[in-house]
Amino acid sequence: MSRFVHAAALAAALFLTFPTQAADLPNPPPADWMAQADLFGRVVTLASSDDAQVIAWIQTHQLALSSGYLFDLSRRLLATEKTSDSLEWYAIALIRGQYDSGRCRDSSARRAVSGLARQAAMVARYGHQHAHEFGQAGLRALARPDLFAHTISPDWVCAQGLSGMGGQSAGTIAPTLWAEIEASLRAEFTQQFTAMTTR
Repeated sequence: MSRFVHAAALAAALFLTFPTQAADLPNPPPADWMAQADLFGRVVTLASSDDAQVIAWIQTHQLALSSGYLFDLSRRLLATEKTSDSLEWYAIALIRGQYDSGRCRDSSARRAVSGLARQAAMVARYGHQHAHEFGQAGLRALARPDLFAHTISPDWVCAQGLSGMGGQSAGTIAPTLWAEIEASLRAEFTQQFTAMTTR
């Protein structure tokens, strides 16, 4: 699939200011995209022994979190053998990430999403080996009423464009154009996931 390509990862963490164990995860998570990017680096390093707590925390706050967290969620779900849930969250992470990057003025930000997806490469591999299951999970993701209801600013990924290099965002295109991006993504991913269900 064209959306599953690799690129550079998101941002490093500020190790001294964010939790070192799952019990310290903030409730709610920071709304500021830069603070959330810093926290992300700590969350992804939490051990598999913390999977249950991290899974519950991300699912509770999924509307407030960027796609990187959702890719991490899908990875942890696969490790706990919840394959269908893992694939659905992978699809949600991918679609939301493409939607957010599509709203950036700097189109080069789009490559950051595939870089984030790399942390859940094992989920993508499982999905390609079980295409029918992946297609069904993707269609479930597309049917979710909250698929495009996340609240984190797209600046989290816009800042990963060449104009920002992780430190600042060039901003988004006009909100009047966002519905067109959503419709295009829905059409593209519906076609891709529907085709996968026939394999």
